[in-house]
Amino acid sequence: MNRILFWCTLIGFGYMESHAQRHELGILVGGVNYIGEVGSTQYFNPKHLGYGIIYKRNLSQRITLRAQFSTGMFSANDRNATDLDRLNRQFSFSNNYSALGLGVEVNYVSFPIGDFGTSWTPYLHVGVQRTVMDELYFPAYDITAIAHGKKMTMGVPFGAGVKFNLGRFWVIAAEVQPQFTFSDNLDGSFPNTDKQPQARQFSTSLSSDWLVFTGISITYAFGRLPCCRE
Repeated sequence: MNRILFWCTLIGFGYMESHAQRHELGILVGGVNYIGEVGSTQYFNPKHLGYGIIYKRNLSQRITLRAQFSTGMFSANDRNATDLDRLNRQFSFSNNYSALGLGVEVNYVSFPIGDFGTSWTPYLHVGVQRTVMDELYFPAYDITAIAHGKKMTMGVPFGAGVKFNLGRFWVIAAEVQPQFTFSDNLDGSFPNTDKQPQARQFSTSLSSDWLVFTGISITYAFGRLPCCRE
């Protein structure tokens, strides 16, 4: 019963503020880093460029649906690690990816789009993402990973950011987006040994790999204005 009441309240809130419904379309760009069994263990260490396009549908001044497509690369080298075992091992890899995600943003305060003034708000976001990347493995007696085809994995991106409304049509946002993936082989540490019997497997498989995007988006707002401003 409590769940039903929650969703009814949420839908009703969005309907009451339906006059604020607008679309946003723009670009996102930033830095990408990976967290796993190779290289540095720093959580936020933007290293490679990631970029893409983003679309947002503002259901109300507090709730926004979003869809994004992004692409880029990530890599790691044990030479950048602080762990002695990794430093002595000297493994390295690089990987390319493309990702398609859906999610929702919740603004901390009401964020009107279409006003002539400037406003801002912190926000939280969460979603799901489908990522396609190279499938890697480490051959025996080699310290550099090799690709043998593509693989797909799902992930859960989430995080926080802050957005600014610049005039009536432009919105700029800065955010951090860690993504928990359902794969432990972004780095070649847990390959499919049925496909590659000579592959070296050194992951404990106790945790999955992560991707972290840190960057900005710039979107142009369009759609029906409130009736009093048309």
